[in-house]
Amino acid sequence: MQPNRRLNEFLPLKFANGQEIKQFSKPCVACGTMLHAKDMHGVARLVEDHIAIAAKAHCHACGADFGVACVINSQKQVKRVVLPRFLFSLYLRNLPLQNRETAPQAQVRHLPLPEERDAREDAAALARMMPPVSGVQPKEIVRAEETLGRFQEKPIPAWLILDGARFEFDRIAPDARIKEGEYLLDGCLIYRAS
Repeated sequence: MQPNRRLNEFLPLKFANGQEIKQFSKPCVACGTMLHAKDMHGVARLVEDHIAIAAKAHCHACGADFGVACVINSQKQVKRVVLPRFLFSLYLRNLPLQNRETAPQAQVRHLPLPEERDAREDAAALARMMPPVSGVQPKEIVRAEETLGRFQEKPIPAWLILDGARFEFDRIAPDARIKEGEYLLDGCLIYRAS
């Protein structure tokens, strides 16, 4: 298991596309003071095409301690992770280490993040339990401008209007089969008739 260390000891990290993360900073949640990687202890790892960070930050200005759990994609966009920091940290620390002599730094591990793996497993279990439903494709789909968040870089509309009938967002289940009265959008977003 990889130990927790100062985050600046993990940097720089390089993506397969050549982009590099040399520094990481985050404002203190209590006072707003900008904290840098040297003020955080935890782990940073390359996972698929993301840099995953799980750390505990300490603000020297006000003394506040808070958790940081996020992923950074190859376009340097930072996304918050919904798992508790300690679970995300445990996951990252238990990933096998890459041998720096035999594996170039730009090589990215092809392991799914925990929430993606769980969603795929849930979808597969649902698909095995449910009989196939013959889906009728609507002629007109109106997506809500209001979104509930994002999944796999796709926005999640709060509701849909399918041929005049309103459907509310119900759940995420990639490649899942749907039940009667449900609609599968973008292969992973399930909406239920309201």
